[in-house]
Amino acid sequence: MSFEDLPNDIDKLKKLFIKELSQKEQEISQLKDTILLLQHRKFGPQSEKSPKEQLILFDELEDIIEEDKSVEDTEEIKYTRKKGKRRPLPPELPRVEEIIDLAEEDKIGMKCIGEEVSEKLEITPAKVFVKRIVRKKYAPIKEGEEANIKIAPLPKELLPKSMASSSLVAYIITAKYCDALPLYRQENIFKRISAEITRQSIARWLIKVSEKLVPLYNLLQEKLLDGDYLQMDETVIQVLKEKNKKATSKSYMWVRHRPGDQPILLFDYDPTRKSEVPVRLLEGFKGYLQVDGYVGYDHVCSKGDLIRVGCWDHCRRKFNDASKTSSGRGVGKKGLDKLKAIYKIEKEIRHLCPDKKREIRQKESRPLLDDFKKWLDEVREKITPKSVAGKAINYAFNEWTTLVKYLEDGRINISNAWVENAIRPFCIGRKNWLFSDSAHGAHASAMFYSLIETAKLNLLDPFDYLNKMLDKLPHAETLEDFEKLLPLKGQFLAD
Repeated sequence: MSFEDLPNDIDKLKKLFIKELSQKEQEISQLKDTILLLQHRKFGPQSEKSPKEQLILFDELEDIIEEDKSVEDTEEIKYTRKKGKRRPLPPELPRVEEIIDLAEEDKIGMKCIGEEVSEKLEITPAKVFVKRIVRKKYAPIKEGEEANIKIAPLPKELLPKSMASSSLVAYIITAKYCDALPLYRQENIFKRISAEITRQSIARWLIKVSEKLVPLYNLLQEKLLDGDYLQMDETVIQVLKEKNKKATSKSYMWVRHRPGDQPILLFDYDPTRKSEVPVRLLEGFKGYLQVDGYVGYDHVCSKGDLIRVGCWDHCRRKFNDASKTSSGRGVGKKGLDKLKAIYKIEKEIRHLCPDKKREIRQKESRPLLDDFKKWLDEVREKITPKSVAGKAINYAFNEWTTLVKYLEDGRINISNAWVENAIRPFCIGRKNWLFSDSAHGAHASAMFYSLIETAKLNLLDPFDYLNKMLDKLPHAETLEDFEKLLPLKGQFLAD
């Protein structure tokens, strides 16, 4: 506004000044909250838990919402110091006994009445050995018939004409994708134990093995899409040599999870986050799809026979952010308090059957959710939408229909936490190896993460599974053979 546009009337000028000043104060407050939140994310604890003692250190100066003074928290926090007790070592570990006895002269006139046993965990560092495959050659006894020389055929191998055995490849895959050890570190470890293997050779082995695992992945995908309840999420990955993309640009690892008695977790690499990716990955699926509020899922849910389910963890996270700001602290704390009661019910019923869960949710959770929605409607009209607290309120308001869908079916989780937890090993690995060199490497990583994380969900040891599976893989020919190699509980190598 220019000087000429200012009104000459004093009263009008005052009103205009107050209006402009109020807008500037709101902008300053929002910027301060943003800075405070960013500082907390960078330097503060990452846990979303908000102990009551921590919240009451601050004055609740909330201009918009008056806290209900009639309700007082009477919860008393007691701390009981427990005496530490060492867990016994697993009985399945082999034992090597060292007998310590008295000297012969000290045993004169004594008899043995028992023994005291203490156990210590010993370890032998990784050792490598060379397996020599010796094939005997036979020739006819009569001379002049060398053309009839016979030799036993080589057994089928995972990587023919390579020095890599199934156990070595399984060890490398487990070290990188389960223990987050990049290939250059593994190269140094192998060198230290006199087994010099270049990371270039390792990378070629992994690419070739990942291509051989496609039948297993396809079978897992068929089983995953046959279900009627899936969870889905995506996270960032950087690929240096991606066609028509800069090395610094973002690509994505998409994750699909099927809960149940035989849970399945699949990773898929894609250079984009566009809505056609979930359309492709969910082709043929019908049922409940639990995701966050990302608009990229809108198209697949409207196009297919999918019922979209929201994630309360994402909603709670936004109220947790608001509780760490100055102007939104009251709203954030109020929202967290209401969600705490809802989550408490979920904790109490987590071991019940789906039908019983649904019954309790309808009886106990629904009234709490109705109260939460009523509070959202009241606060939404009074709060600044662009503030941190306003974003929390509007997220819950806009996603409400999907957030309450979990009440319909006891199998549905209140949040998308299962798939988020499954992504965590990938994120830890990403901090170590930082990027994938090529799209082939990213696809291979997706393949290995799919098998390892599915094996872990099915209570299979990753190395043991990979070692046995890769050893049997070259011999698999029929559908039944491949079915037995899937990392599923009660199915892997079952008779």
